[in-house]
Amino acid sequence: MSKKTDVLIVGTGCSGLYCALKLPGNLNIHMITKSCIEESDSFLAQGGICMFKDESDYHAFFKDTLRAGHYENNPLSVELMIRSSRAVLDDLLLYGTDFARDEEGNLKYTREGAHSTNRILYHEDITGKEITSKLYAEAKTRKNITIEKYVTLTDLIVKNGKCVGGKVRKGDEEYDIYADFVVLATGGIGGKYKNSTNYRHLTGDAIDLAKKYSIETEHLDYVQIHPTTFYSDDNERRFLISESVRGEGALLYDKNGNRFVNELLPRDVVSEAIKKQMEKDGTDYVLEDLRPIGEKELKEHFPNIVQYCLDKGYDVTKECIPVVPAQHYFMGGIKVNENSKTSMPNLYAVGETACNGVHGKNRLASNSLLESLVFAKRAAKDMTRKYEAPSMFDKTTLKLNVDPLILSALREDITSEDVSTCSVMRTAQLGEVELICKENGIIAGLQIFERTFKLLDEDVDVHFFAHDGDEVHKGELLAKVTGDMRTLLEGERTALNYLQRMSGIATYTRKVADLLEDTDIKLLDTRKTTPNNRIFEKYAVKVGGGSNHRYNLTDGVLLKDNHIGAAGSVTKAVQMARDYAPSVRKIEVEVETFDMVQEAVAAGADIIMLDNMSTELLKQSIDYIDKRAEIEISGNVTAENINRVKDMGVDFISSGALTHSAKILDLSLKNLHAINGRD
Repeated sequence: MSKKTDVLIVGTGCSGLYCALKLPGNLNIHMITKSCIEESDSFLAQGGICMFKDESDYHAFFKDTLRAGHYENNPLSVELMIRSSRAVLDDLLLYGTDFARDEEGNLKYTREGAHSTNRILYHEDITGKEITSKLYAEAKTRKNITIEKYVTLTDLIVKNGKCVGGKVRKGDEEYDIYADFVVLATGGIGGKYKNSTNYRHLTGDAIDLAKKYSIETEHLDYVQIHPTTFYSDDNERRFLISESVRGEGALLYDKNGNRFVNELLPRDVVSEAIKKQMEKDGTDYVLEDLRPIGEKELKEHFPNIVQYCLDKGYDVTKECIPVVPAQHYFMGGIKVNENSKTSMPNLYAVGETACNGVHGKNRLASNSLLESLVFAKRAAKDMTRKYEAPSMFDKTTLKLNVDPLILSALREDITSEDVSTCSVMRTAQLGEVELICKENGIIAGLQIFERTFKLLDEDVDVHFFAHDGDEVHKGELLAKVTGDMRTLLEGERTALNYLQRMSGIATYTRKVADLLEDTDIKLLDTRKTTPNNRIFEKYAVKVGGGSNHRYNLTDGVLLKDNHIGAAGSVTKAVQMARDYAPSVRKIEVEVETFDMVQEAVAAGADIIMLDNMSTELLKQSIDYIDKRAEIEISGNVTAENINRVKDMGVDFISSGALTHSAKILDLSLKNLHAINGRD
């Protein structure tokens, strides 16, 4: 038996659930979990979730994370996590997550070991449960999300080196689930340890599969030991005594009642100190005193810890409790990039099973929930981008607008005959040639590549191994082209010219668009395109993640400096445009001075383009417009300088560089050879 879905997500912790929720609602999402929903490490997270409060804390947050990770972190991943945290918080609040607040209703922040300030949001001492249960509740309302419990992933389905699904087992039943994409969110490895805070069924299944298929892994020896779990002489899962209690004032003592370590040092340091103290004292545990926190705060902030200890015979408001270090978290895992992509195409990994480099050698307290959510969202966004790649040209557009341009380009190359080809190929011979990628980038224009050959000979067959919008890599086989070898030789240069140019634009656009991905700004192109190639170049911009401004002069009203000069003023130009084209939906005005900004606002311009302004003038103009018109920034905007303007709160950024300055993507048709077939 087999099933088919769009995306298969293995695991229903916070990363798996959030990934599912951030995928488009028109996709079928199938989620499986090895146990029940509640038995994930996400439900066990006590302390809280780190949050980037404001710019004043950025450098400290960054340094705290790197210091805890022994500076083996990936700085880019750390920056992405921190900068993305507010957007994640907005989603969590939208889903109904209840974080602690002060008397005035403001979010309340706490602190844990190795943090230089209070930056951790929390819900009592069950923050993970609060977040994950709200994500689960939201997922249950989505008709496109199916969740199956007690289903184990036993193997990946791999074809031609790509992941196309998973083999699963439910009870005695085994079946295949085919999917466009598979997301591994299988959690940690604590089930392999005698003493662990993890659930016993979390045994690193995804890591085992990664090894089987030679999927890249990283830092498999980076395992975090939590300093304080409740000591008992049974073999059950260790109950975590959150680091937050030490952040709020709890102290550690040896058997003689002496303090022996700074309780706010990083976890690995405190764990090592406890281990040495137990060896010195000849004990199986040390003592933790929660009484400095105060009875009221203990019962409000840590009610579950208080109750658990009571159930075990300890009243934390009156006495110390025995604690011991235990395996807690896995910093290594399946190696992924900043979008949670593994080294196997169509396979993603998120949460504790993935290693994106955020944590380095040791995780900073309360970074795990944030990291899991941020990079689950990035995985969803990366998959969405592929599903939402611009559709290709339809038949009408091809015949009326595209074919004449391709034919013109072919005529430019073949005025009467291809002398070189005719010299060596006097008769027809069926052959095959390979399209090879020679550098990393984004592919765009495959339909135009194929159409070029088809216009020369309808019998040419092109078999693609990639789609427009795919990230392609040096040495990758992108297509095989089969047909009369004379046709393949005659059409190769024109076909490659289109594909290289369009792919170069898509690659550069993606680079710029990625710089804006954590904003709501729409990236626009301009009319600065190659003559007779605008239809191709603007399509490539869309493939790369940008949007099209006006296609031509008929598409809309954009009053530039010379229009304003001809009319006499901004006010006159806007009024004349309204009188002449009353049906035009929006009128855009290009301005270069603050006086022009004021006049454009007064004239009722719908969109105001701030062109070639200094940073100071941009800020002044944006403040003045104050949402009375949509705002576009333009003027020599490139990937190198877009950071100057991306955080100014505008609606659009337009860049002529997307089309006029993008270099080609190096591609080649290689290995032409004859094959058996027609003469």
